[in-house]
Amino acid sequence: MRHIELSHGIKITTFEQPPEGFDPMSAQPAELVRYGLPTMVPDEHHRQRYQRVMQQLSGKFHYVQPTFEVREDRFHGPHRVAPGRKGKAAGTRTGATGAGTETDTNWAGGVVFAPSGDSFKWLEGDWVVPNVGAPAQNKWYYSASWIGIDGDGSGDVCQTGVECEVYQSGATVTRNIYPWWEWYPNPEVKITNFAVNPGDLMTAVLCTASGAGSTTATAYLTNRTSGASTSFSFNAPSGTKLVGNCAEWIVEAPTVGGAQSAIADYGEVFFSVCEAVTAKSVTINGGTGDNINMTSAGQVVSAGNLITPTVVQCWYQGTLA
Repeated sequence: MRHIELSHGIKITTFEQPPEGFDPMSAQPAELVRYGLPTMVPDEHHRQRYQRVMQQLSGKFHYVQPTFEVREDRFHGPHRVAPGRKGKAAGTRTGATGAGTETDTNWAGGVVFAPSGDSFKWLEGDWVVPNVGAPAQNKWYYSASWIGIDGDGSGDVCQTGVECEVYQSGATVTRNIYPWWEWYPNPEVKITNFAVNPGDLMTAVLCTASGAGSTTATAYLTNRTSGASTSFSFNAPSGTKLVGNCAEWIVEAPTVGGAQSAIADYGEVFFSVCEAVTAKSVTINGGTGDNINMTSAGQVVSAGNLITPTVVQCWYQGTLA
């Protein structure tokens, strides 16, 4: 294992490179931990999904020891309630049953809430990286797709995903696409050596130590198109502990340079296998909670739709200026 310290008190632990020919399906639990791979959980449903992913990666699986860069001007903060709408105070929302539509200025997607007396410990999701476009010339646009715990009724967010940035001048289009993680209120941390391209199928799993009260988390990212996989553990910001009240699957217009960014035209993003697991081992599907619509000047610019219990659709509808 390798220990890394970055600015803002960020501490990261990376794992050993698996030996050539390493087979996660036949490995012992201690080997999976050593090489930064998710352990085989006892729940048969989750075991079967793990097996399907690993079988799909057969012949192309390779582990990337990650490197990092703190992006001081990028933040993926909590749900920001649109003007004129009621928000959710920390700790006031529990239960997985959907309560309707939330209206937001920076998020679109789906969110579920932990049952009373319980908290979310880990979650997962799959999605295809969009090929984003710039709605207008000579301006940067941003779109971040991610999975996370907390942030809707709690002040922190523990999250990981993919950032897409686009700028067009005449016929020239510039795109920056990269994976990242963040435990807000710390800034975004870019993973600098893990290649992600439009059309790639991503699988993400985010685990915390124990749900509510956790101060450490582990992210597992797999590019199922290329076969690359990476993982690392990291700490919460000083004075921050996981609340565990909610889990979400989101396309976001992040804060860049201290201001709300303009959202890129990402078309559609479908998060599938949207499942969150509580500290008491209760699985809650991401399509059974609230949907979230991002608005600007009273108009929906990015919509969240709950397609099935395990599929959340995010749909670009207009420019957030």
